[in-house]
Amino acid sequence: MRLYAFFSLALGALLLVGCPKRNEFAEPPPPSVSVSIVEPQTVTVYDSMPGQTAAANTVDIVARVQGFLETQAFDDGAYVKKDQLLFTIDPAEYQANLNAAKGKMSSAQASVDLAETTYKRNKELFATQAISELEMLQSEADLDLVKGQFEQAKAELARAKLDLSYTEIVTPIDGKVSREFVSPGNLVGPGVSNALARVVSVDPMYFYFNVDERTLLDYQKIDRRMKQQDSTARMRVSLELADGSIYSQQGEVDYVDNQVDTMTGTIEIRAVFPNPDLQLYPGLFGNIRFADKREDSIVVPETVIQKDLAGDFVLVVNDQSIVEIRYVKKGARVEQGIILLEGLEAGEKLIINGIQRARPGAPVKIDDQATPKPE
Repeated sequence: MRLYAFFSLALGALLLVGCPKRNEFAEPPPPSVSVSIVEPQTVTVYDSMPGQTAAANTVDIVARVQGFLETQAFDDGAYVKKDQLLFTIDPAEYQANLNAAKGKMSSAQASVDLAETTYKRNKELFATQAISELEMLQSEADLDLVKGQFEQAKAELARAKLDLSYTEIVTPIDGKVSREFVSPGNLVGPGVSNALARVVSVDPMYFYFNVDERTLLDYQKIDRRMKQQDSTARMRVSLELADGSIYSQQGEVDYVDNQVDTMTGTIEIRAVFPNPDLQLYPGLFGNIRFADKREDSIVVPETVIQKDLAGDFVLVVNDQSIVEIRYVKKGARVEQGIILLEGLEAGEKLIINGIQRARPGAPVKIDDQATPKPE
């Protein structure tokens, strides 16, 4: 009996030793996130509209007198200055015409001198009744006739000089010249050929673009605000070239068309840019950029904006360290990120890192070391 009691006690002790402990669940700690305190800031928004450059002046070089083209006095594509010689036409015919006009002018002058002498003599004779009144009137008429012939010869001489000057064809503007369109040796002039070359001005350079009615009204408001401070102020613009680079010189709007196109609902606007280095050429495509400073804007990094079926949203942490969702309305893209027009208020704690670990309604731990401090 005693032996049985001993074995019973020993078996009970073994059972107590071999029984496992009860499972206890330890809740994991909340995930760590870093936040940024939302603060309004002043940003510059750029609106962009496509357009094309154009020369301020474009001149087709034509021959004003007919003749054989003798020389070309420029290099194709060179920069030329106003009144620089471009072409010459064989001047022989026009020099001969000038010489003839000079001879006719000399003859007319001699006839005037003779008629004036005759008139003065007859006037003295008529005073003494030595000649009749008819002879006196005839000498006066002869004088008037030769004076008219003199004026005609004078005009012909001027015309001959002008025609001779037209045999030297010059550029009326500074600019860049094209290649020659007609080679020396060809007959040129009115009724024979059109343009011999083309010269376009390159500094300054125009840029034409079109904006819709709503954009026009917005820019009119900006323009009025500028002119309240300075009545001569013009809206400043920049130019984005086809390769994505920004042109080094700033321009300004100098012309707005006088009516909106009823077919397209747009209006033509022109900006003018300095072009001292001749970087811009007429006909280049690009985008004009208007800068608009906006104060008290809420700007967030583009990477923090998420999207679901309800729309765009960001995650914030409330005062109880609970994640909350904020549906937002996106605005323009700026250098600092994306402007939010609605949904996020100043002072809120925006999650910027650890977004994948954060869940709306769940707690999180804010990592103070990774959280930017407001200035």
